[in-house]
Amino acid sequence: MSKIQAIVLDLDGTLLGSDKSISPRNYQAVKRCFDSGIHIIIATARPPRAANQFLKRFPFVDYMVYYNGALVTCKSKQNEWHISIPMEISQQINKFIELRVPQSIISYEVNDSWYTCRPVPDSQCAQLGILSNDPKPQVVDKDYMSSLSPTKILVLGCGTWRDICEQFGDHVNAIATDEGVLVQIMHISASKEKAVQWVLSDIGVKSENVMVFGDDFNDLGLFHMSGFPVAMENAIIELKNCAAHVTDSNDNDGVAVAIERFVV
Repeated sequence: MSKIQAIVLDLDGTLLGSDKSISPRNYQAVKRCFDSGIHIIIATARPPRAANQFLKRFPFVDYMVYYNGALVTCKSKQNEWHISIPMEISQQINKFIELRVPQSIISYEVNDSWYTCRPVPDSQCAQLGILSNDPKPQVVDKDYMSSLSPTKILVLGCGTWRDICEQFGDHVNAIATDEGVLVQIMHISASKEKAVQWVLSDIGVKSENVMVFGDDFNDLGLFHMSGFPVAMENAIIELKNCAAHVTDSNDNDGVAVAIERFVV
């Protein structure tokens, strides 16, 4: 195994337990890696406001990949790399979904603000990762929504994500997560693997010296590019099939178990 110089961590289903906390054992293992000179990169589907609450525990993390790669920030250099969906394309996607699945709820993430035309029912908040004390998307009128270039389009209750891929595949990537309940749409050139590649070239680390942890479809590209992909026990079968190692679940300190075994 080549020497690990960087570790990429997904949050939900990976570093975070089901209760959305970081266990002491996971924290200690990641901190030991950092102390031994390994770069720690967080790569999540979450927006900054929803990821940063966990990162208070990791003030040493310099590079953050948000929105599945549509936004990358570097704390030390105070710079960012951002890619959004052009307004015309997002308007077409919106119309396409409204015609086919009128009951679905569409919301836009724009940098770190969140907008929707219809309020999200309490029963569906959890599927969008909204906890009871979290802010909900701001309800705005349709004209305002259609004037935006979203970083990410979120569609709740839409089973037609494959149709979106077929229709708009030249412009966007559509990923269904959470067992297909939530569809996340981003610019075609936004992905976790492209964002991480950008970070690696910035810090001068080759992808074969990278260990990646993940659990869902949005981690697949990372698994294909990294030297040592580690799937969680709770991961989808597609990730396990291309992992170098399958560790324990996110509720059993799977990140720490693999780090203790292979790294420090």
